[in-house]
Amino acid sequence: MNRWPDTRILELFNIALPILQAPMAGATGSSMAIAVAKAGGLGSLPCAMLTPEQILEEVAIFRQHSSNAPLNLNFFCHQPPPRDDARAERWKLALKPYYQELGADFDAPTPVSSRAPFDSDSCALVENLRPEVVSFHFGLPEQALLDRVRATGATIISSATTVEEALWLEQHGCDAVIAMGYEAGGHRGLFLSDQLHTQVGTFALVPQIADAVRVPVIAARHCLPVLSRSQGQRPAQRGAARCHG
Repeated sequence: MNRWPDTRILELFNIALPILQAPMAGATGSSMAIAVAKAGGLGSLPCAMLTPEQILEEVAIFRQHSSNAPLNLNFFCHQPPPRDDARAERWKLALKPYYQELGADFDAPTPVSSRAPFDSDSCALVENLRPEVVSFHFGLPEQALLDRVRATGATIISSATTVEEALWLEQHGCDAVIAMGYEAGGHRGLFLSDQLHTQVGTFALVPQIADAVRVPVIAARHCLPVLSRSQGQRPAQRGAARCHG
């Protein structure tokens, strides 16, 4: 018997437990998504660092082992910064003493990780694969792409690091908002401002966002309440459910 005071998050994702796997790019894959899905949570596949072929392969593996479970595909919506070789060289020179201390090869090529933003090709994959949930970081894609994602029937969620971002996401059609405090994963999906003084911790951010929006709120990276408020409720009447982001 379900004992969560507010079951909207369970109904929204069609899951048994209010646990959402964090789609950590480069760190998780189909095996973890399958394990989370079999446990009753929402399995996620991080797609920002995968090629289209890898995404197809990972989704196929998930569907083979968890055919009836919902799946979340996660994408980034950032604007890639322009290449700045001079800046990169200054950083490397600043780290040269550590190269020498550790005996590392200072002249070796610097590894580069590629995190591709959501584009028309990514959207075509979503249209083909039809995941039950599509999540974004760093805001949302342009409206035309977002409309195509919504036309597939997918539930759409994204992350907010401030109340202002949460309101923006709700106004642009997100079905739920991820509250990402400054300590979440060592990085933040901020997108309306790059001013770090606006960033607060998860314990403070979750109730602030839950007071401001009407859609369910998901706490990122911590075992914290998922707070949501139905129309007409006072803050003291908010339903809560535990969730891992």
